[in-house]
Amino acid sequence: MPLAIVERSRGTQLSVLGTRPIELCSSCDADRLARYHANRPNPLMPDALPTVGEEQMNG
Repeated sequence: MPLAIVERSRGTQLSVLGTRPIELCSSCDADRLARYHANRPNPLMPDALPTVGEEQMNG
């Protein structure tokens, strides 16, 4: 299953740089598998996305 590798490119815009394979358990990771199948052929997005820090938003 492909997992997206993302980085913040401009402001709050995210870019997918590539993917990496991950293995998921059909019972333990049922929610993640359902998200993947609902959005195919797009890769899974990581749980934690890079965000803009508050100091960057105000400066």
